[in-house]
Amino acid sequence: MAELTIDNLVKNYPGFRLGPLDLQIETGTAVGLVGANGAGKTTLFRCLMGTVRRDSGRIAVCDTEIMTTGGPCYRQIGYVGDSTPLFDSWSGEDNLRFFSRFYPAWDRQLALQIADRLELDLRTKPKAYSTGQRTKLAITLALAPRPRLLFLDEPATGLDPVAREAFMELLFEALADEEVSILYATHHVSEIERIADRLVFIKRGKVAGDMIKEDLHENWRALSFRSDAELANVPHQVARRNESAHWELITDNASTTIAYLKGKGIDQIASSRLSLEQIAVQILKGMEKGQGDRP
Repeated sequence: MAELTIDNLVKNYPGFRLGPLDLQIETGTAVGLVGANGAGKTTLFRCLMGTVRRDSGRIAVCDTEIMTTGGPCYRQIGYVGDSTPLFDSWSGEDNLRFFSRFYPAWDRQLALQIADRLELDLRTKPKAYSTGQRTKLAITLALAPRPRLLFLDEPATGLDPVAREAFMELLFEALADEEVSILYATHHVSEIERIADRLVFIKRGKVAGDMIKEDLHENWRALSFRSDAELANVPHQVARRNESAHWELITDNASTTIAYLKGKGIDQIASSRLSLEQIAVQILKGMEKGQGDRP
């Protein structure tokens, strides 16, 4: 079952267009939305949360179309992003108490546990919080209602390494029950490498790739070998460098590329895996560099 369905979503700004964009997220899966700053990730989340009006397209949560902000569907969504509303003159605990009224499934004990694990002092007012502490309160607000969907837009902003690790453990636990689905936007792939089932690459407001993480790990390789021959059209070559007879080549389909090279009489081929971060860099570099992107 699809927890989130996006069909032909379009949002226009002067000099930038998001979409047409299609995306589905199945129940119990985590999808990483990967793109450089200005690729359109935050615009997408603003459309999903209804803080900006989309120009066209359909957004549905659990087969129910989202028409307006504040509808029943939003009670099933947890959000960490650039516009989490906080009452700066109230304590963190007062903020939790206020927002709990809007979520029938709010778990007060869970909220206190999350704050404790993130080392967040709920007695302090948000106006005295650092950026990281405000993020911790936003995370607590997002997870305490036990949502079916988590929208996370650069959620680790301002978190120190210890808090970031605690946050990732909380996401692991949320995914373990297979009832929550996650859309996690970042330009640092290493943040989501452990939890993501799929990676969706976005550039200039459009989806440029939607790939299973394990397929990326399996197919992408860095190859090195020696050959005196000129190799003009190596299949699935993404990047290459050669100096004299020494070649270094990146491929997105290692088995096909290696078979081709062996057919050219090249037998001694060293193959090494690439990190997900390295793969993402190659994918994003391979896209046309855009101008006028908007966050």
